[in-house]
Amino acid sequence: MRVRLLPGAGLVIRTGPLLAVCADGGAQTDALVALVREIAAEAGDAAGSVLIARLAGRLGSDGPDCAVAALGENPAVLVRGGAVAVADARQGTVELRGPILQFRTIDGPLSTLRLSLPGSGMPDPRTSLEAGVVSGAGLEAQLEQPVEPARPEAPASRAMVPARRPDRAVPFEAVILLPGYAPDPGPAPEPPQPATQALVEGVLCRDDHFNDPDQRYCQICGISMAQLTQVSRLGPRPPLGVLLLDDGSTLRLDTDYVVGRDPDVDDDVAAQRANPMRITGPASGVSRRHVRVRLEGWHVAVVDLNSANGTLLHRPGAARPEQLTPGVPAVITPGTRIDLGPRWFRYESHRNT
Repeated sequence: MRVRLLPGAGLVIRTGPLLAVCADGGAQTDALVALVREIAAEAGDAAGSVLIARLAGRLGSDGPDCAVAALGENPAVLVRGGAVAVADARQGTVELRGPILQFRTIDGPLSTLRLSLPGSGMPDPRTSLEAGVVSGAGLEAQLEQPVEPARPEAPASRAMVPARRPDRAVPFEAVILLPGYAPDPGPAPEPPQPATQALVEGVLCRDDHFNDPDQRYCQICGISMAQLTQVSRLGPRPPLGVLLLDDGSTLRLDTDYVVGRDPDVDDDVAAQRANPMRITGPASGVSRRHVRVRLEGWHVAVVDLNSANGTLLHRPGAARPEQLTPGVPAVITPGTRIDLGPRWFRYESHRNT
């Protein structure tokens, strides 16, 4: 793999399976470089998606612009701020942009990768970064394995299809087909009924978007609602955001979730009053049914379900995590991270808080 530099202000990092670029933000950038090196040193046989998830869990949403890629099995990329990541892979071209911290696993192998900061120049063909930290505003990596287009499967040969031979032991039965005389198949099965959408008290903006009455701006079009006569009414609750798991998977937050190693054992999941959010892979310290994410009106709450090892909340801006009391709901805001032993997920939303 050859890594060429993009000229500009910032730092370019290559260490182990990680490639990164970050804006020069003094002490915060020094801490970011140290964290990237630490994650790379602990990589072992971990897949790229796992390394990026570890980095995202410790990086936080505030700080210098940065883009990071983890190569190898299940490659993944992460961006924050004005940084951009573009990868050419089996699934096509994947592009990831800030400004919020986000990451994604890529269906590899990769053929090219570009990480860049605002104002980066064209790649310098004379450069090739083997390892270390150098000045630059981005990188362009050409990987050794090119992406081959998927080849259509060849049709099965006729010679491979066994000939259908009649069974001479079965007596011959003649059947006459007449139009309109087909046997009655019986009543058609009823289509499955869609789940009932929760109704909540809300208000409409000038363009008829349904909103939380406590919001100052419409969450769809952004118009100010201060000048409107807010008459509340019942309406279907829109999704309140997403749950982002540490392996990169995302679930839309439009219903309750039970989270754990085996959430299907929960009575509410069995009765379809909640959806399961199953923790797969390394799950030491995660109970079968560990925590419930509950939607209460326009609010999101989490409840520890008497888990064996407890649940921690990392609220945005808080100096230290908060231990949940089993069975007691705790309302959370966007950006809150929920730790279940070594695993975590985060509540994200565009809604104002």
